Amino acid sequence: MFPDAKPSEFLTALRTWTQKIRAGELSARIPDCSQQDLSELSQDINFVAEMLESLSRDAEIQLQRHTEHIARKNKSQKTLYDVVTSINMSRNVHELLTRFLHTMTELVNAHRAAVYLETKNSTFSLIAETGIAMAARDEFPYLPENTRGSDEERVIPIKVIPCPDQVSEENAERDKLSILIIPLQYRGKVLGVYNLYIDGDQLKRDGEYEELFTSMGRHLGIAVEKARLDEEANALSIMRERTNIANELHDSLAQTLASIKYQVRVLDETIHQEDEAATWQELERIESTIDEAHTELRTLIAHFRMPIGEYGLTVSVEQVIERFKQDSDDIQVYLQKEWPDTTLPPQTELQVLRVIQEALTNARKHSEAGTVRVLMRGNEDGHYTVLVEDDGIGMTDLQNQDPAGEHVGISIMQDRANRIGGTLTVEGEPGEGVQVRFEFDYLPGELQGDIQHEMV
Repeated sequence: MFPDAKPSEFLTALRTWTQKIRAGELSARIPDCSQQDLSELSQDINFVAEMLESLSRDAEIQLQRHTEHIARKNKSQKTLYDVVTSINMSRNVHELLTRFLHTMTELVNAHRAAVYLETKNSTFSLIAETGIAMAARDEFPYLPENTRGSDEERVIPIKVIPCPDQVSEENAERDKLSILIIPLQYRGKVLGVYNLYIDGDQLKRDGEYEELFTSMGRHLGIAVEKARLDEEANALSIMRERTNIANELHDSLAQTLASIKYQVRVLDETIHQEDEAATWQELERIESTIDEAHTELRTLIAHFRMPIGEYGLTVSVEQVIERFKQDSDDIQVYLQKEWPDTTLPPQTELQVLRVIQEALTNARKHSEAGTVRVLMRGNEDGHYTVLVEDDGIGMTDLQNQDPAGEHVGISIMQDRANRIGGTLTVEGEPGEGVQVRFEFDYLPGELQGDIQHEMV
């Protein structure tokens, strides 16, 4: 304080104060002055200085809070990014849920944590835990309210409930705990749940985590649903594979064994006729067929290869017909080819070959026909027709005479037609023979989509 300060001295003090303020010393003040005018001015300046210092402190506090908020946001985004990345890379949903159980535990300093998944009978099974006493293992999880509903767009929020007294007593050294419930949700359904045992006000202090946990629950719910769909698709794939293998066995090895059975019957008749030359001829034919069956079996077991030769479908059909002629001396077979010089997908050619094979086998076994005609026709529009017809006893008599289970070949033919988007019809009147018509469309370069994936 300078009581008799002159204006020049006051200006010097003011200049010194200004320099300190500019240097960041916001606590600097101007000494009081005895002169009334200068005293009021110094008080006003010091008041401004106090306000400036207060604003600076508030700004620093706000900056610190904003920095902490940004840090939490960055941490939340990184965590969410880790969830999305792990979902794309992980092959085991249990390991994925366990990993983020520990991540969530660290985010809110949870004292206990567990994750459960819904089972097929609408109960929940414990997948992973941390810090949970053995006595709590058999307890049911804490679920969000209103978990049932049909609204696929709704988002089920996280929830915080008071911790039961039993658990609180086990943690007597701690303050009252709360349970954070994070649903694993997909399209409005709860597929699982995280239970985190946290301090009572933890989530209030870290409010940004509410949005993070909701997002994590939704993303992990997608992972759970994806795992279930993959499991169902794998089971369906196995069923299809088994069906395809059964069909291939029926249409290849089973046909060869049926041929052997027919040849053995012919051999029996030849032996009774005491024709030694014919007997040896039939034995050689049986031996050749057995070798063929052995080759087919080894191919199916080792490689499961398609029986289409390097010369294509029509040559393979000719080979099938030639074999039919050898096994059916009393049936005349005629092949009419109006097939364009177009390369079909290998799997499509396989289905065509197998349908012709099965139709010829049925004709030999059931028709009592004298003539069988095979027509293969296609046009530039990509429409293909395969026709196998005989002049035998017809469909009605066939159905009456067949033992149970003989019509499995017809259902397999229809299944093969469906696989490539075609249609198959079997018609026959009593005494007028049977006609098998197989039609499908294919244009070079067109996408076959799921059809190709379903075929073997």
